[in-house]
Amino acid sequence: MPRRKNRNKTRAPPPPDIDSPSRGGDSETASVVSDFSEILSSANEASLEDMIKDLLDDMQEKRTSTRLKALKKVLKILQTKFLPEVFDSRLMTLQSCITNGLRSKDTKEAVLSCQLLGLLCVTFGQENTPSLFSAYRKSLETIGSDRSKNSVVRGSALRALAMIAFLGCDDPQSLEQIMDLNQSMFKAKESAVSEAATSSWGLLASIILRSTKQHSLVSKYIEKTAPLLLGTLDCKDAETKQNAGRALALISESCARLEGNLEEKEAEVMGAMMDDIIEKLQALATVSTKSQNRKEKARQRASFREFLASVRDGEEARESFTIDSNEVEIEGLARCVQFGELRRWIGVGFQAHIRDNPLISDMFGFVLESLSQGEAREAREDKIYFSKIHSRAKKEKYQKMRNKKTQALVRTDEDVEY
Repeated sequence: MPRRKNRNKTRAPPPPDIDSPSRGGDSETASVVSDFSEILSSANEASLEDMIKDLLDDMQEKRTSTRLKALKKVLKILQTKFLPEVFDSRLMTLQSCITNGLRSKDTKEAVLSCQLLGLLCVTFGQENTPSLFSAYRKSLETIGSDRSKNSVVRGSALRALAMIAFLGCDDPQSLEQIMDLNQSMFKAKESAVSEAATSSWGLLASIILRSTKQHSLVSKYIEKTAPLLLGTLDCKDAETKQNAGRALALISESCARLEGNLEEKEAEVMGAMMDDIIEKLQALATVSTKSQNRKEKARQRASFREFLASVRDGEEARESFTIDSNEVEIEGLARCVQFGELRRWIGVGFQAHIRDNPLISDMFGFVLESLSQGEAREAREDKIYFSKIHSRAKKEKYQKMRNKKTQALVRTDEDVEY
């Protein structure tokens, strides 16, 4: 009898996520960061200031593991707390740590240093960000375009460059140059690079294509960038594919605004390209590959249906989120792109930042209603009270249904004749 083949072959584990604190071989650091989150939630501003001072000292230590632990803790503070004055007073030290981190041979330290730079810009807003953009633009461009570097480091550098340019650069020519750099990496073999390049291009395009009144720039993107993005839609990486679709929707939205101001030849070129974009988006909104799991297929179809509705039907993109029982709506594709990128950078601290950070609250038009401590407590108690009433009523309803079902089963058993 032939031997049965072993179908449960051991597969190689996926590559570790360098942005995540919980990865194999780094359990000690993960537990330290987890415990630090609990300490951070109960710390006041004075204790946080002392904590940041100690962490900056640790970030300058010779041992790499000590620097990494301190970097992760500083990033956690920047994500969950809004302390521009505290970090501004130590800006020189922070810049020294970032510079050394970008030059480090350790991949994790370089990636975390890029994240630190981006989050500092989110905290400072437009106050110190222009100087940070001038100081680090060249370094980040060099890292992002260096093919000998680790792909995750290159992707992190491109993202950090896009964020500091988004917040700290007012020169359209500089923004176009950075967009061209990202455009040259749309078809990079490494998914970390192509995903970061398409995402960064879309973030900067949300400024350029929204503010520009000259159709020459839009013509450039529809003739040169759109074909590259259409080719990127055939890649295997789901995130890169969605970023490319979003970027095409941004270009199409700008074309629609310039529809009446184009010459005949330009109108023909744009019309043909728009037909190709619609055809490709329509295919991706209904078709998926076998390599994707069910969740990825559903997400791809939903995303590309939204892009298709924006391009073909002119529907305005919308996003919404809830903060302290207040629903905030974001309208327009450009604002939705900016919202998604900022939420990705800030992570779990987005609620705190939109409440306290004027840069983000002004960007999305959010004003939090000020409640006194007593009013806030009463509102919270009312919410808990009505939740208990609703839960009790639900339990009683389900109990009645169970009783009816039990009685029906008993009657059926009595009626059965043996």
